[in-house]
Amino acid sequence: MDMPWWLIALAAFLGWCIGYEKSRAVVSGFFGPRKGTDLATLLPDHQDRVEKDAELVSLLDQYAADGNSLEVYLTLGDAFRRRGEYSRAIGVHEHLLSAGTLSDEQSRQVKLELSRDYAGAGLLDRVEAILRPLVDKYPDDPEARAGLLRLYEKQQEWKSAIDLARESDMATADKNAVIAQYCCEIAALFELEDKLDESERWLNQALKSESTCSRALLMLGRQSIELKNYDRALEYFNTIETHHPEFAPEIAESVFHALRESGDKEAIIAHLTYIRSRHNSYSVIKLARDAVAELEGEKSASDFFVEQIARRPSLKGLRDWAERELATTKSRDKEKVASIVDMLRGVTGEKPVYRCERCGYRCNQIQWRCPGCENWNSVKVIIGAEGE
Repeated sequence: MDMPWWLIALAAFLGWCIGYEKSRAVVSGFFGPRKGTDLATLLPDHQDRVEKDAELVSLLDQYAADGNSLEVYLTLGDAFRRRGEYSRAIGVHEHLLSAGTLSDEQSRQVKLELSRDYAGAGLLDRVEAILRPLVDKYPDDPEARAGLLRLYEKQQEWKSAIDLARESDMATADKNAVIAQYCCEIAALFELEDKLDESERWLNQALKSESTCSRALLMLGRQSIELKNYDRALEYFNTIETHHPEFAPEIAESVFHALRESGDKEAIIAHLTYIRSRHNSYSVIKLARDAVAELEGEKSASDFFVEQIARRPSLKGLRDWAERELATTKSRDKEKVASIVDMLRGVTGEKPVYRCERCGYRCNQIQWRCPGCENWNSVKVIIGAEGE
């Protein structure tokens, strides 16, 4: 069937147009002016959630990318990042760097901002690609080093974190405390794999960095109990008691377990004498009461409990006392006592046990690094009427 002549002419014209557009694109690519604001050229890899933003390109076209407009760009990038628009923040800072008009110091500043954009977007490989050269070029730059250290922590690259921390300009005590925590993190991984020899080696490395590291001592004490080396476990716990008395509630159960398993009655009596001589937390009082009951009977244990709670009043202690009174009372006021017990149970039931001293984050399990502010060693047992 013969095609109409006009249809053949239309097809030929369309083919010429398509070929012309492609040719023009190729020629302009080689000889035409290149705009630094095209984010597709700045961010060629679109597999990591960074996309071309035509609206942002139009906005950036209004400002020269140089040191004079640096503050405008940094303010804009910071605003995007605070709003969670990491792709746009990345576009702003990449655009600045691509212009090639910044001084070394300005470039350093923009790269730090860009690393924060990438971190927020979850592009951690790009964060390291920016910060590692900055740390090498500017070894005295605390911001770049701190950023890279946070990255290693997030990726759990503890050995790299240890090497970097040793080079840092942190105060010696702070540096040693952080390195000890990194060693403990490695030890914890080996402990999960039931490789206690390797775990112990890293815990001893932690103690070399910080001789009174409470976490390392606690882990070594509990591992010693697992290995049935109770005397050694008690040595570790005694060191914690001496240098970190605030951790007494954390180790109390392990201490009494080690004392009972050791079979040394005199050691238990000596420990109870020590407890009687001081103000104690609720957990210590409760466990000591059970030990007194085993050695001296229920009457002595009850007297001990009341005496200790009077020294260090707490809602949990009052609740336990009221529960025991409810179990033994035969008076007509039993219903009233039961109501009081129910109220105390309600008040104490959901109370958190630990609180961060820096940001106030609360939790029911010990956290060696605060999930809220990401500081090490800042989460402590809550002491007082509503806590221990």
